[in-house]
Formats: sequence, C-alpha cells, structure tokens
Amino acid sequence: MNAAQNNSNTFLERWQPSSRAIHALFDLSYSLYVTESYSETYAYPLIAYLHEGYRSERDLWKWFPAISDQNYLGLGVRAPFPHPQGLPGQFEWKLRRPDASIAAIREAVQSVQYDWTIHPKRTYIFGEGDGAVVALQHLILQQSLEYDSIFTSGVICRSLPRGWADWLPHIQEQLSGRVLFLDPIQDPDEQAAIDAFSEAGLEVTFAHPSADVTPPAVINNWIMAGINTAIF
Repeated sequence: MNAAQNNSNTFLERWQPSSRAIHALFDLSYSLYVTESYSETYAYPLIAYLHEGYRSERDLWKWFPAISDQNYLGLGVRAPFPHPQGLPGQFEWKLRRPDASIAAIREAVQSVQYDWTIHPKRTYIFGEGDGAVVALQHLILQQSLEYDSIFTSGVICRSLPRGWADWLPHIQEQLSGRVLFLDPIQDPDEQAAIDAFSEAGLEVTFAHPSADVTPPAVINNWIMAGINTAIF
C-alpha cells in the first residue's frame, strides 16, 4: 500500500463516516481515493478510472494523488470479466459487451455517491487500453434509452489499442461532452472517428505530454479548464 492509500486510510479512520463508506475503500470490485482535506460541504468532481485489459482497479494508484491531491475523488473500477485462464488480480473488458461495462461503471459510481459528496454533472471517465475504448462507448451510449448509465461530462483516453474505432457504436444523434486524447492519431480510421465526434458536437482535445508537462498534470489542467468555463 503506497503513501496515498495510507493517507486516505488514516483520514477515513479518523473521520469515521458510515460503515458503508469505509467498506467501499476495501471493496473487492473497486478502489477509492479520497483526499485528506475532504469536506462534506463541497461537491467533488469524480474521475472513474478504467484499467487496461488483464489489469485491475488497483492501477488507480498509478494516477492518484499524482493527478491531484485535493481536486477530485478517484474511483478505480474493476472490469466485469475475470482473466480467461483464471489468473488472480487480472480482469478484462469485453468490448462486445458494453452493457456489462456500463453496468460495472454505474454500480461502482452509485456506491461511491451513497456516502461521498459528488457533483452530479462532473463525472469523468479515464480509460487506458481497452478501458479507453469502454470510456468512449459509455460516452456515446449514455444518451441512449437502452442503457441505464451514469452521466459523464467527458472522457480521457490513453494507449488506445489499434483498431479502436471499430469497437465504437454508430453515432445517431448529437452528443454533449468532452474528449481528451493523450496519444497521437495512428491511422485514417481513427481520424474519421474523431471527425465524427466533432461533427456530433463533442469537444475534442489532443494533448501530448512531455518531460515538462506530465500526463497527470495534463489531465488535471484539462478537467479544471472545463469546470472553470462551465455555467450551471
């Protein structure tokens, strides 16, 4: 357990919220980062993290508190399917099953919403690898009546796999939200998918981290820029 987890654990034990909230931190299906300065009077943005294939929700700790030690709550969501060979601690997203992915995200977010103060219009999904494809699927499908999903303001994508555009549902209506890509475009099919996002109304941003600007800093700046310009 790293320092971030130790800090959060210490705070939770000291603050003594409901037993459900304490249980949530150690729940076998997700990880939760809570800043030591947590205040019940502030509605926090939530970053739901979707790990790469054959990884787990514990990868949340690669990103928190590096993204921010006070601006957000961080939620690591476990993919709904175990490794096909039963390897422990490894789970996968089945890209043909967006229904299962959306259900896993919804259940994890709703569990956190039960005990922590989260802004209802400031949930972001950050995905890596197949988790990034799932994040895009969620953003597109959340407006469909067929899916009972959590409203997502935007998604962050890193290390998208080759051919990721083939896994996206057809965009049939105008969409609202923002997308941040942390990697460059690889081929014409990806460019076509990104053009379709823009035509549907999504705000698309490309940010290439460097030695001077790390991926966590890019993510924090992008989210905060959207919050500062939002009008509710």
